[in-house]
Amino acid sequence: MSDMEDKIRTPRQERSIKTKEAIIQAAMKLFSDKGFHQTNTKQIAAAAGVSTGSFYSYFVDKRAVFIDALKIYGDELMARIDASMSEINFKTIERTELITHLVDTLLVSHKAFIGYHKDLTIMYHSDEEIKQLMDAQYEVGRIKTLKYLQMGQDELKTEDVEAASIIVFETVSAIVDVISFSPQRIATDRLKSELVQMIISYLYK
Repeated sequence: MSDMEDKIRTPRQERSIKTKEAIIQAAMKLFSDKGFHQTNTKQIAAAAGVSTGSFYSYFVDKRAVFIDALKIYGDELMARIDASMSEINFKTIERTELITHLVDTLLVSHKAFIGYHKDLTIMYHSDEEIKQLMDAQYEVGRIKTLKYLQMGQDELKTEDVEAASIIVFETVSAIVDVISFSPQRIATDRLKSELVQMIISYLYK
């Protein structure tokens, strides 16, 4: 561990916790507006309303802020999905409504990363810690997909629910990425509608 990392504080008082949160929120906005590589710690500190020295008492560099933000994003995404799904009666909800609800939840959650998706993709392939963190988040998503499919397993076509959960998760993730991050030749609603119908046709009897 470096000398600088030794000096990084773990906030315990409410004021310190809010300062760290302000730094993370400011960094997220700058990363989105300018890109990760075009943002520096001085800009983050100024946007958060703290001194550069104060920034370094919480984070060793901007990459450390990015990793914290990525962890928070992953936790918030899963919490949002769990909250959305907890409101659903799986015995009575229409299949189209269920899958559409899930896709919409993912689309809303992806908005946090629209501005620096390219940077995130590059960092995934160049930074092993970020890669491992994102892979772990994806694995949580796959496990949750399996859990939800198992809740209605009697209605499924497939007998290999585990394999189906991976196919569904990866397909939905890929199309949500396309809708969120790529220029569209056709309306988003059309893509979303076809995705929902494809998943329903694949899964259900």
